[in-house]
Amino acid sequence: MSDNSNIQSTKVGSIEWLHATKIGKKEINHLRRRFGLHPVDLHETLPPLQRPKLVVRDGYLFMILLYPVFDRQTKAIYASEVDFFIHPDRLITVNHDDLEPLNQIFKAHGKDRDISDGRTAVNHQMPDMIEDVTHLLYLILDAQLEAIFPMIIHLSNDIDNIEEHVFKEFEQNLIQELLRVKTNIVNVRKAIQGHKTVIRQLINESGGRFPIHKLEIYFERLVEHTKELWDTLENQRDTINALHEANMSLIDFRINEIMKKLTVFATIVFPLTLLAAIFGINAPNMPFVGHPLGFWMIIGMMAVGSMGMLAIFKLKKWI
Repeated sequence: MSDNSNIQSTKVGSIEWLHATKIGKKEINHLRRRFGLHPVDLHETLPPLQRPKLVVRDGYLFMILLYPVFDRQTKAIYASEVDFFIHPDRLITVNHDDLEPLNQIFKAHGKDRDISDGRTAVNHQMPDMIEDVTHLLYLILDAQLEAIFPMIIHLSNDIDNIEEHVFKEFEQNLIQELLRVKTNIVNVRKAIQGHKTVIRQLINESGGRFPIHKLEIYFERLVEHTKELWDTLENQRDTINALHEANMSLIDFRINEIMKKLTVFATIVFPLTLLAAIFGINAPNMPFVGHPLGFWMIIGMMAVGSMGMLAIFKLKKWI
């Protein structure tokens, strides 16, 4: 454990791994004094989110990658930034959102303290397998990418559910669900769109600095996984856009049908309203006013007018 509560340190084989959470000026000053990291790189670990990139420095590489995170309460997906300071003998990771895959790897490969007797138990399962920092870096990147696939499956299930309901009876919540899924797909795409380029740069820039050639095939596999995710997200984007357009067309159709029915009803009722207004004038010599059957004669005229309008609509095949 380091001298800062927000920076945890452990040994993974011969590699020192420092993992920082909730980083602030205090933590930045600590890392700068201890490891001589560039102030610009340290400043970019602070919010807001930075773009994915790889920066070559004297003695280390600075890499930024974004990963999607699913909020179970709001069912929304947002991007979380992970910063990597890659040194031949050291790896420093910074994340403010407690990414579960990253934390799990750190706990699994770190030192677990037995509170009951005060002894320190070391997990030897992975340190014996990790030969250098590129191996540890690959395990982290692979775990983070693998964590995206369940989100993709969840998005596919959401799309299937929307597709099942979009052509059924109109549901007010469907529009909100469409927009939620559409936004989630956009956020996942924004998070991973730079992965392929950054990992490719990592492979190219690490040649003379780190023994990445030993694991180059595995890093190439990360690039392929990124392409696979991107292609799936493109299909999901096209599908959800098509469903959104179909839903809007159905809404317009339903509105047109309602307006059509209201227009037909108003037109049929128009003769009734017109005759009622005329005979409500009470002017002298108004026809049928003094006739014993005047009321029924006026009602008959109204009925004939309405039936005539209805017959016209039927003839024109408007209803």
